[in-house]
Amino acid sequence: MQSSLQAVVLWGKKAPQHSVTAIMITDDQQTVVTGSHEGQLCLWTLSPELKISAKGLLFGHLAPVKCLARARDFSKQPYVVSAAENGEMCIWDVTSGQCVEKSTLPYRHTAVCYYHCSSRMTGEGWLLCCGEYQDVLIIDAKTLAVVHTFTSSQSPDWVSCMSIVHSMRIQEDSLLAVSVAGELKVWDLSSSINSIQEKQDVFEKESKWLDALDCRTIRFCMYTERLLLVVFSKCWKVYDYCDFSLLWTEASGRGQFFAGGEVLSAHRVIIWTEDGHGSIYQLLNSGVSKSMHPADGRTLKETVYPHLLCSTSVQEDKQSYPYVMGYMNERKDPFYKVLFSGEMSGRITLWHIPDVPVSEFDGSPREIPITTSWTLQDSFDQHHMLSQNTTSCFSGFQDEMETVVITSSEYVPTLDKLICGCEDGTIFIIQALNAAKVGLLEGSSSLKDSHSHKILKGHHHCVTSLLYPHGVSSKLDQSWMVSGDQDSCVILWDIFTEEILHKFFLEAGPVTSLLVSPENYRLRSDQAIGCVCSHHAVVLLHLGERRSLLSARKHLFPVRRIRWHPLENVLIVGCADDSAYIWEIETELVLQFLLLGQVFPLVESNWKSGMQDVLISVSLGDKRRAQKEKGWPVSWTVVNLVVIRDMPYGL
Repeated sequence: MQSSLQAVVLWGKKAPQHSVTAIMITDDQQTVVTGSHEGQLCLWTLSPELKISAKGLLFGHLAPVKCLARARDFSKQPYVVSAAENGEMCIWDVTSGQCVEKSTLPYRHTAVCYYHCSSRMTGEGWLLCCGEYQDVLIIDAKTLAVVHTFTSSQSPDWVSCMSIVHSMRIQEDSLLAVSVAGELKVWDLSSSINSIQEKQDVFEKESKWLDALDCRTIRFCMYTERLLLVVFSKCWKVYDYCDFSLLWTEASGRGQFFAGGEVLSAHRVIIWTEDGHGSIYQLLNSGVSKSMHPADGRTLKETVYPHLLCSTSVQEDKQSYPYVMGYMNERKDPFYKVLFSGEMSGRITLWHIPDVPVSEFDGSPREIPITTSWTLQDSFDQHHMLSQNTTSCFSGFQDEMETVVITSSEYVPTLDKLICGCEDGTIFIIQALNAAKVGLLEGSSSLKDSHSHKILKGHHHCVTSLLYPHGVSSKLDQSWMVSGDQDSCVILWDIFTEEILHKFFLEAGPVTSLLVSPENYRLRSDQAIGCVCSHHAVVLLHLGERRSLLSARKHLFPVRRIRWHPLENVLIVGCADDSAYIWEIETELVLQFLLLGQVFPLVESNWKSGMQDVLISVSLGDKRRAQKEKGWPVSWTVVNLVVIRDMPYGL
């Protein structure tokens, strides 16, 4: 029987940073899910009285979270999907907090909608995604693989927002999407299921220019099946869904920007702004539209105009943080209508929207008070004594720890050591299990007395990275520990004697990460330590000989990853712009420059089609010959094409 390992994380008095970039409430109104700029997700328990408490942090993304959405029929499987800036997508079970599926695609999503039609579809349904790419992607909700694409026959463009429309009257589903250029497109979902499964092209059935840019939200009124609400940053508009004729336009105030909206009931909408304010409007009938004439051969329209009923209150001490907001409406008792917001400061705010919003007796708008406001720090403050014990374990003396911020850490399981680098340059080494016991078992003085620690002082700036090389390669000395700081200084320590063995001054910017070359590297007796620095540089260090093997500084963009060739004495460096550099370690020369995932524009046109798996390499040795034959500029000499899947470099 396979044994399980239970992980325990101990925090100090200060809650981890959780800058909210996406927020949603699950269909059962029992959980709030937030995504953050730091890449974590947080699950918050929502009580029947609309009180919030933090339940758990989920670590699965390496980049800021852009959007959240449900990923199943929530009554059967409580799953949500999250999408990050770097193309990562994760499906989470919000009951257990487990990641049940993960995928990384070369697409940056900004919105996701779940769609499933049980009478016409098999499987778990689709995730309809839009973002920084053309039109709408269809992704399998179970495997996270790309199934198909909704394609535009005219003016293909990025999509700003979208919404699924289900018509009870005709029992058909449609997808409404608005492009960044302000064009509304309509795809027929119901009739396209077979075409999508057979990989046939699916084009929009209708399109219309909306004469506005920066669309934030599009919503269909399911109560009347007539009105369509479209919110732009500088105005919001109401259209007739039958022919998309404009019924009303409401402009924003000076210096105000709309962020979204929702349909509350048959003729009532709620609109919210970027600064966290919400307003509820009643759409009143204003009679026959003057903009339509019988000569047009069309029916005269009755337009609407908004009357402000209510507005939400905000906290007086609010700062100018960006807000992400949403609205949750469930018509099952005792569920509520809830307006919610998340801030970059980490604060979550809820407003309970009345079932029938009304204005004051004099006709002025009524204020809706804040129902709940909560932060992750508030949850930490509820357990103050536990946090205090946990924090004191890291230093052994609580007075000094009050002003020290831990900036990096490394756990060494074989030695049961927890190594913590601090903002002031100090490094603490403590017994990890004893520290955990002291933090968890309050009042255990015997454990505190047996707790030992070491303090290493050698850095004069913030410690940004730590590495225990023996934990990666058993061939390296068990006593070695490597640390890097913000001043580009790397120190080799003997953690048993607390002695500084050597200092490397890289002069390449703050050290962001430290890595060990693999054991199957060709120079097995000369395993190197790779130092990635923020000034677009990589430095290789030989710890045994206390010298630098390579100082690679010619990258144009920040370094994201490095790899060692298993046979050649070369280093492959991947950068943020999807470029790669191949360095010869002994001579410190760039052998090749690679453009990953794209075809360089100077290549002949017959190479451009269908070449998504091609690398274009630039060889310094063949530069003159290629220039003479092709007439290409010195800095861009394309001499050969290499297929990625046959590339041995493992990027």
